[in-house]
Amino acid sequence: MRKMISVWAIVLLFSSSLFGVELNWEKDTATAFAKAKAEKKNVVLMVEASHCRWCKKMKQQTLADQEVKKRLQNYILVKVLRSDSEAMKILPESYYPAPTTFFMTPEGEIMEKAIGFFEASDFITYINDVEEN
Repeated sequence: MRKMISVWAIVLLFSSSLFGVELNWEKDTATAFAKAKAEKKNVVLMVEASHCRWCKKMKQQTLADQEVKKRLQNYILVKVLRSDSEAMKILPESYYPAPTTFFMTPEGEIMEKAIGFFEASDFITYINDVEEN
């Protein structure tokens, strides 16, 4: 029995390193900010639109990059549809193009925002700027 558990542990460890880091996105802002306060982590809030080709490109390329995924593990992540007026109330202005990515404190203060699509290396620059301040 113990040998079988060890084999499964090795398989699980190998498969996680093979497939890389996965991002866990919260479904709503209330849950994301409550979790951020409890875990003392900052929030990355991404505003997207359902038919936005740049949003899709951001998800398929930038957010799929293993280095970006690794760096975003230190944050609570949440996606908000631009058309969701209730979810958008958390932001100080009423309109943001999609995609717009906000780096926020657990209290909802905006530390940095990245408007539009960014290649992985440029997006990591935003993460660096947030972490240096």
